[in-house]
Order: sequence, then C-alpha cells, then structure tokens
Amino acid sequence: MKTKAAQSELIETVDTDIAIARIESEEDVQSLIGEMKECLTVTVDAIRRLGAIVRRLEELKFDFSELRIPNMDYFRKIGHGRMLPEVFVSLAGKPNLLRKVSNVMIQEQQHIVDGKPVKVMLRGGDFMLAAPSDMTFDQIRQVFAADHIRNDSEQAAWLIDRDQKVTPTATASPVMLDRKRHGIVVGDTFISATDLAGYLGSLAER
Repeated sequence: MKTKAAQSELIETVDTDIAIARIESEEDVQSLIGEMKECLTVTVDAIRRLGAIVRRLEELKFDFSELRIPNMDYFRKIGHGRMLPEVFVSLAGKPNLLRKVSNVMIQEQQHIVDGKPVKVMLRGGDFMLAAPSDMTFDQIRQVFAADHIRNDSEQAAWLIDRDQKVTPTATASPVMLDRKRHGIVVGDTFISATDLAGYLGSLAER
C-alpha cells in the first residue's frame, strides 16, 4: 500500500506530464509567455524559501559540511536579506555577472532585476546605457566595484588607471633567409652571412 507521500508524488508527476503535453500542443504565444512568467515566479519563491531554510539551519548551528549543495553562498545572502532571489534566477547562467551583482546594494540589485539599464562611462567623458547582461567582461569590471555600482567619476578613474597599466609590448621583427644574397633579412634590414659571422664572432670574443 502506497504512503500518502508516495501518492502525492505520483499525482504531482501525472499533473506535470499533463501540463507538459498541453504546452507541447499550445499555439498561443502569449499564453506560453504568461505561463513562463508564472514558472519564474514559482522559481523565485522556491529560491526565497531556500534562503530562509539556510538561515534557519545556521541559527540551529547545523554543520553544512555534511551537504554538498552548490550556490550555498548565494542562498545564505538571500536568507540574510543581502541578495534578491530574482538576481539568482535571472543571472544564474552568467556566473561572473551574478557574483558581481550579488555584492551590490539591494536598491541597485532591484534596479537591475527591473530591467533598467546602467550607465557605462566611455573615454572622453561620453557614456552609454546598457543592460548588465549585455555588457562585455571589461565593462562589467568597470561598472561593478566590490560592493556597489561605480558612479561616473569612479568609472572615469577606473578607465584612467586601466590605461596606465596597459603598456605596449614590443613586436619582434620576423627573420627571413635570403638565399640569393646569402644572408638574412630582419624586418627591412639585410644582413649578409659574412657580416653575421663577424657579429657572432665578436660575441664569442672575451
């Protein structure tokens, strides 16, 4: 005889299969988009509950080393109110950006999950507006400090500091054999075999 838990699980599985079958035959795009939003809401609620569970287990002095759950640091932040669950849901596929956004202030996190663009300063004092998910790796580093979104002057200073750290590297000139003239060509300079032998001889002298 099946337990109530097993029966409940069986019912949920059947309901899920029916829902998936219905989705696979759905032709109304707006209906599918609406259902997608409902699923995301459920996911956000689930992540919020995970955060609350982690926080309560901490209060009970639970040893988390017994569990191998990924993203535990994010669930801990969510449980303590330092991170919005919507951030985790929307940026889970962008680990570098997720790490950056999870450390900024809640108001700034809300700005991002609301889909509002962020100012990205450009060289010369101009700027552009961009969604963090569309930013390049360097733009993410520029915009996001350790615990906040950099303002205009902070970003300008970051750009100047970065430019000062970038030093041009010397490009080695290619060396080619010139068999017709019996020598080598370094860049635009021809060196005969005789001259080359003399240079090498000079190096060997003590």
